[in-house]
Amino acid sequence: MKEYETNEMHPIKWKCKLNKPLQLLRRNSLFGGHHKLFHNNKVLYDKNTVILENILSEENRVRVQSTLQKYEMPTIRKVTVSEDHKKAAVLVPLCTVNGEPSLLFMVRSNLIPAHRGEISFPGGMMDDTDQDLVTTALRETKEEVGLDIMKDTVWGMLQSLPSRNGKTLVTPVIASFGELQDKNLHLNKAEVESVFTRTISSLCDSKNVGSTQFRRGKLPSLQSGFTLPVYMGGEHRIWGLTAVILHMFLPILAPGLYKFKLRHRH
Repeated sequence: MKEYETNEMHPIKWKCKLNKPLQLLRRNSLFGGHHKLFHNNKVLYDKNTVILENILSEENRVRVQSTLQKYEMPTIRKVTVSEDHKKAAVLVPLCTVNGEPSLLFMVRSNLIPAHRGEISFPGGMMDDTDQDLVTTALRETKEEVGLDIMKDTVWGMLQSLPSRNGKTLVTPVIASFGELQDKNLHLNKAEVESVFTRTISSLCDSKNVGSTQFRRGKLPSLQSGFTLPVYMGGEHRIWGLTAVILHMFLPILAPGLYKFKLRHRH
């Protein structure tokens, strides 16, 4: 894992009725249904075709894009989405570090009013001037960490996810930008404390993945208790919405390599 400290400074249709429960990731055997979905399609799901050495290849990019077109998102928790919800996007930045396939994460600044100190992907709220949510994700990535990522590097989008309070829908945008170089990182110190990378191999290692069970509590947007994935094995513990996005994406990116199944205990 490599860490960089601050030195200066829809292919998928989303179906949900507003103010109705949105099933965000299906409880019990979260990705069991996902494996069955692609069992009969060797092109989309064949654990023998994807290995770490070709995970960022053009062939795998095409396979991932094809999978996203047919993907039915599993669910973890039920959230009521407010009628006046806002839109946001995050970038899931695939890269290599010394040639090893990796993902880039941020540690949010303690100076910001919300989500301070949390682990996240680059991203933020959609502006009126943004052409689409892909534009939002790329613009926010440029503003927060200085990476100027082009639209032609985008692989696709995952299904939009509601925030815990149901007031925002967050769309993960997948992109791959090659070897990460220190000189291209310029962190916005008002928003970002540092960035770090985790290898795909470490994130797919079942020893580094666990779960945390939550009760419904007093948050009116939540319909019931739920269980979320959590990723260990590095200096930073990855949890919350970022972990949910990882748990959605890794079986698509690396079928056969990512084997963790999330189970909810009643």
